[in-house]
Amino acid sequence: MSEKEDILEGLREIKEALRETRISIERLMEGKKDIDRKIKELVKSQEETDKKMKELMERQKKTDEQMRETDKQLKETDRRIKALTKAISELNGVWQNYTEDTIREGLENALKELGFEEFYLENKRKRKGMEVDALAVGRDYVIVVEVKTTLKQSDVDDFESKLKERFLKVFHEYEGFKVYGAVAGMRIQEGIDRYASRKGFIVLKHKDGKDVKVLNEEGFRPKNFGKRNI
Repeated sequence: MSEKEDILEGLREIKEALRETRISIERLMEGKKDIDRKIKELVKSQEETDKKMKELMERQKKTDEQMRETDKQLKETDRRIKALTKAISELNGVWQNYTEDTIREGLENALKELGFEEFYLENKRKRKGMEVDALAVGRDYVIVVEVKTTLKQSDVDDFESKLKERFLKVFHEYEGFKVYGAVAGMRIQEGIDRYASRKGFIVLKHKDGKDVKVLNEEGFRPKNFGKRNI
């Protein structure tokens, strides 16, 4: 190969190298554009994320404020409920005491109406295991009185259980006595007077003033709960 041909061959190689270099540069530029585009998208996404984070923090701040306010309101509501519960409890206690006092005032005449004589009355007695609202004690019998503002079936059932299972164990001084039960109320739910009477209880209801009315039918005989194996 002549010197001229060598030169031409070299020029062709240089030209080809320049073409490939240009192609590589173009590819790099395209790649750079793609990277720039992705960077812009990433920046935009980050800005949107920051915006959402800021909005979220603002909402969280408002939520925290609302929760603090709600907690404050709940505490105030709880305080009012406790105060109201206490007031109702005290009112119920006063009403129950008034009911017991009123029934006791008319108890003597009501029991005499049923034929009981020569007894004395005792007010509320409380011992470990049982409390009674009033007692009428005769020579060989004792009448245990349960007083409710409103007499319900559950009251009758509970009182029956107390008389059968606990009274003589707690008030053992009445062992050998006839033990009668009397239930009394300012109000008596419908039908409960007959229910209690069928179970053998004396049934009393406040009438007016100091008067107490006997609701048992004529000829009623109270049950002796002092017997063993009732």
